[in-house]
Amino acid sequence: MRSCSLSSCLPFFSFQADLSARLSESLSPDPKENGSLPPGPELGKACPGLSSAPDGLAPSVPAVKVTLDADTAHPMLVLSQDQTSVRRETEWQQVPDTPERFDTCCCVLGREEFREGRHFWEVEGEGEWLKYSWWAVGVARASVKRKGEINMSPEEGIWAVQYDQGQLKSLTSPQTPLSVSPVPTRIWVCLDCTQQQVSFINADNGVEIFTFTAASFNGESMRPWFCLGTNPVPWA
Repeated sequence: MRSCSLSSCLPFFSFQADLSARLSESLSPDPKENGSLPPGPELGKACPGLSSAPDGLAPSVPAVKVTLDADTAHPMLVLSQDQTSVRRETEWQQVPDTPERFDTCCCVLGREEFREGRHFWEVEGEGEWLKYSWWAVGVARASVKRKGEINMSPEEGIWAVQYDQGQLKSLTSPQTPLSVSPVPTRIWVCLDCTQQQVSFINADNGVEIFTFTAASFNGESMRPWFCLGTNPVPWA
């Protein structure tokens, strides 16, 4: 059995029959759908919006509704029809190998590009199997490398946090383990283009997870960035 790692995301991975190799992340402006997570591996349910934040803890900027860019999605990633959620499959999809598409690590970009101002969006992952997976969320330069292995770090133009084997880390160089327990399934990604700063906040309680300061955006547009991977699932 092969698995995915951040350094080499191989497209061969199998699960038990009752544990689908799916991971989705969803964004929604509807503040009324802040219920408990449903059972099962399906992701992409509506996330609560800005007004549902506990005690007004959400960032003081309007929430962005992110639309994923299908032209950048790795062939193992499948977007929802409205392109607001993504899941990972066990097989490559038949898609054109365009220059914009990630071909090694299972990443996808948001269509939105930000060059100035402050912006915020929410990402949610769900499913009991989620603890057996790895995933990363953040922002990337519009020119981020798409082909071959990617060094997921600010040097490569990526500012993100990653969950892997029960541990949340910031993708600094080297990676920085973060003391966050339990690991949140809802994360606010906060981008400040003026201050060149990227913050990650636990959307359940408003606690800061990590902040990249003095980020080198190099005058480029920044885009929402997601990476979905899996680790071997232990047999029952």
